[in-house]
Amino acid sequence: MIRLLKPKARILLLDDDTSMQKLVSTLLRREGHRVDVVSSGSQAIEKINHVEYHALLLDVMTPTDGGFTVIKHLKEANGELLNRVVLLTGSPESVLRSVKRDIFGVVHKPFEAQELIDTVTRVVSQ
Repeated sequence: MIRLLKPKARILLLDDDTSMQKLVSTLLRREGHRVDVVSSGSQAIEKINHVEYHALLLDVMTPTDGGFTVIKHLKEANGELLNRVVLLTGSPESVLRSVKRDIFGVVHKPFEAQELIDTVTRVVSQ
């Protein structure tokens, strides 16, 4: 019997909460993905400028520069990457309204593990 391996994707996770970093990266690594973790938008932009990512998971509510900073950068520098952005947030819809049409999607915290995995699978499959 031939067993097909899941394609491995390179994923960038921006979240300032270390417990969320561990949870998300563990879930995605179990799926065979490679996950780079950063805690600020400036760190994310630095990574994006040097590494090709299949998906960008961005928290928008961080104490410093977060996901909105990265989205602004992408709009100016690499708009094609916006269709690989998934926001991980507990923010209300009113906060997200201005960016939702530009990105792939939103996963609301708290989330079910399968919801996150399914969303990432759809992003990397496009």
